[in-house]
Amino acid sequence: MKHQEDLIYELIFSNMEDYEIIVSDYIDDIYKYDRFIKKMKSVLKKSNVSILKESVEVTINQVKWNLKVKK
Repeated sequence: MKHQEDLIYELIFSNMEDYEIIVSDYIDDIYKYDRFIKKMKSVLKKSNVSILKESVEVTINQVKWNLKVKK
């Protein structure tokens, strides 16, 4: 499992604007993906990173969160 702190760092400090995040790589229970996304949004808001566009794709095996951000 990947570390959420690494993802937060990347979302805030990297030069990328488009992200494809496999949420199931960061949490144990994929049915709680909405809590993970809310937590990430809260951190981004506190860091003055705006979400311009987002979508969530839910399948049996994984949850994918696509983001476009502005820093």
